This record gives sequence, C-alpha cells and structure tokens, in this order.
Amino acid sequence: MTGHSAFSRDSDLTGLWSGEYWYDGGGQPTPFSAHIIDSLGSITGTTLEPNTFAHPGLVELSADISGQRGELSVQFNKLYHPAPGVHRHPIFYAGTVDANFTMIDGEWRFNNGFSGRFVLVRVSRGAQAAQIERAVELEARR
Repeated sequence: MTGHSAFSRDSDLTGLWSGEYWYDGGGQPTPFSAHIIDSLGSITGTTLEPNTFAHPGLVELSADISGQRGELSVQFNKLYHPAPGVHRHPIFYAGTVDANFTMIDGEWRFNNGFSGRFVLVRVSRGAQAAQIERAVELEARR
C-alpha cells in the first residue's frame, strides 16, 4: 500500500479531470472534461464535451455524473442534460484509478451493450479545480 487509506483526502478523486473516450470499433476519440466531487467515496459532478451527435446548433454537451469509488476503482453513471437531439439514457462508466490518483482508465457502456473506452487525467485537486473551472466557464462566455 502506498500510504493512502481508502477514503483519505490524499486519495479522493475531487478535482478537475481531462480526457477522452472512444467508441468500440474505432473512430476518433472525443475529448471531455469532468469536475468530480468525491465525498468519502460517493462521486458526483459534471462533464463537458464537444457536441458530436446532438442538434447541430449545440457546441457543447454537459452531463451530471453520480456513483462511487473503491480504493482504486470508480463507477458512475453519466446522464446528459436535456437539449435538442440529446438522448436521456444513462451511460455506465467503470474504471481503475492509478496509485497516485492522477489517472482513471476504464470502459463505458449503455444498457443495450454499446460501449467503448475512456481515460481521464487529473488537471487539479479540490479548491484549485473549482477556481480553474470558474475561469474556464468565464472564458467560454466571452
């Protein structure tokens, strides 16, 4: 063990994450970011990604995430916010967290079996992540 307990402040997932997801069968990866709040292993947060499948007038798609993590595992559901052409089916994510809590690597899937892979890399932790997220949101509004 690396000195991290299962639910210590040093080993939670709270922060801003950046990564990509892929569809099984190939294709280009889709970049996305996640703001994760890890409260004693209970995961909540939001994601943001470029629009690759919804109404052409939408630039980005946002979603809520909720789930849980174990010592070096994480599972959460992602549900897109309502918008034209955006489905409302939950997407199940399951991944492995590295020992430094800086990367998550795993798979996503729909209930119908449609699936793929994802990777997230930590950009910042805790309060710093909230400050970065606010700065990104402000910049996006300009």
